[in-house]
Amino acid sequence: MPTFTYNAINDSGRSMRGVVVADNELDLEARLKETGLDLVSAREMQAKKTSRFGKVKLKDMIILCMHMEQLDKAGVPLHDALADVRDSSESAKMRDVLTGVYESVKNGAMLSKALTAYPKIFNEVFTGLIAAGEKTGNLSESFVHLSEHLKWSAEIRRKVKKATRYPVVLLLVITGVIAVLMTQVVPKMVEFIISQGFSLPIHTRALIAFSYAFENYWYFMIGVPLGIISFILIFYRISEPFAYKIDSIVLRVPVIGPVVRKIDMARFTHFFSVMFNSGIDILDSLEAAKGVVSNRVLREAIDMVKTNVSEGTSLTASLRMSNQFPNLVIRMFKVGEDSGNMAEALENINFFYNREVNDAVEAMVGMIQPTLTVVMGVMIFWIIAAVFGPLYESFSKIKF
Repeated sequence: MPTFTYNAINDSGRSMRGVVVADNELDLEARLKETGLDLVSAREMQAKKTSRFGKVKLKDMIILCMHMEQLDKAGVPLHDALADVRDSSESAKMRDVLTGVYESVKNGAMLSKALTAYPKIFNEVFTGLIAAGEKTGNLSESFVHLSEHLKWSAEIRRKVKKATRYPVVLLLVITGVIAVLMTQVVPKMVEFIISQGFSLPIHTRALIAFSYAFENYWYFMIGVPLGIISFILIFYRISEPFAYKIDSIVLRVPVIGPVVRKIDMARFTHFFSVMFNSGIDILDSLEAAKGVVSNRVLREAIDMVKTNVSEGTSLTASLRMSNQFPNLVIRMFKVGEDSGNMAEALENINFFYNREVNDAVEAMVGMIQPTLTVVMGVMIFWIIAAVFGPLYESFSKIKF
């Protein structure tokens, strides 16, 4: 459906300009008439190429859910709500997608069915929650749960980026500084020391050897680690057993492992809460929530929980058997099962994990920063001691 820019006048004769998606100019004129505007002129905007299966920004998804929630609560018909959200969206890709969804709904399709035409944008979990809202007749609540989940996901992504961005930048800076010192500064200082015939201690000889190796084989010293990392990443994607082994190792790495576990457990408990509170049964909630967990070891544990629950074991006992959930979380699930108030128990679990993730990420960032600073300090101290040590020792032997 094309997009038009228009000039129009209102009942007071005031000129108005805007952008509207319409079938043609006649449809555009009819749409403007409904809002009390008379069309003066219109021009079709050149369509941008958009992929039916492309991605849209998380922000646009959140705005979509919030607008649909409000319009549904206000009693606006579904196809009109879709048209309003489509016309107000700043994303060309989102407008293109919503145009297709709008046409399907207008022709009688259920919203959840219309969304399945765009699986890369609206995944099974999204359409499942919408379908649950259609069954219960409370579509606005489904959009509330979806917007809350998307906001929470955005916050988790922000925390993960915070935990990784600074260490990576600092590591690159340290590598750059060491490279400059080893290739530009140290060789000239070492050349001067050797020309003076100073006796060289072992740490100076070690620095000379390292500087020579770095200056002549820097491509090998940098290329080998990068090659190993690339090899691991490629096999991680193509080999499921290898990926499982790496995920298992990551969980056992000090500092990093606990953070990864807490982030994935936070994702699982939060999304399980969203699905369960939307009226979806426990087994389907477990299956959907498993999809947001990235670590394969934890996904396997959730599969085991689902199998045990399907065989009649209580959710609490199944979680305990998985040996992946903290006792405090299992206790909260048990309270929810015993009291019949699982919604409140899930809310408490979400609060617990949100706090745990915050504390874990901040602790990891707080530990990585001084560690890398110490590494940088040790390298500089080594260079200073190796270069100026022989100089100082030789000068101290001079008798005046």
